[in-house]
Amino acid sequence: MVGVEPRPLEEIFVAFARALEPRLRVALMARFGPEQGREAAAEAIRWAWEHWARVEAASNPGGYLYRVGARWAQRTRLKQAVTPWIDRHVEESLPLVEPELPAALARLSPSQRQAVVLVEGYGFTHAEVADLLGVQRSTVQTHVRRGLERLRSELGVHR
Repeated sequence: MVGVEPRPLEEIFVAFARALEPRLRVALMARFGPEQGREAAAEAIRWAWEHWARVEAASNPGGYLYRVGARWAQRTRLKQAVTPWIDRHVEESLPLVEPELPAALARLSPSQRQAVVLVEGYGFTHAEVADLLGVQRSTVQTHVRRGLERLRSELGVHR
């Protein structure tokens, strides 16, 4: 268009990061715990700025950056004791949560826990989780189904 100046790169990146970061952070926290998940998300966004051309050209930038953050988290396992997957302040602010739920969630596989937390806890659709994680929708569906079955079994909940 004539007379329209292109947006500066920094403005484009900031808009991208603001839109993606909350979902990316939640996904990585569900997988690696609150502290490491937050750090992994920050690292992925930092990496995206340094490699913006590669990220911008990716067919699924969110899934690409999820993998960047996940690889960072796996390489840099925190040296402190393993923290529960859920923030203490979040757990305490949920009075109607089954007391055994956090421990039961912690016993799920990382993929099942992540899928269950994102879909059932945060209200993401299977398609949104699949897109963010860079996997098939059916994979997310399977992880949610198996995770919920195991949680129901461990918590003695029958439909």
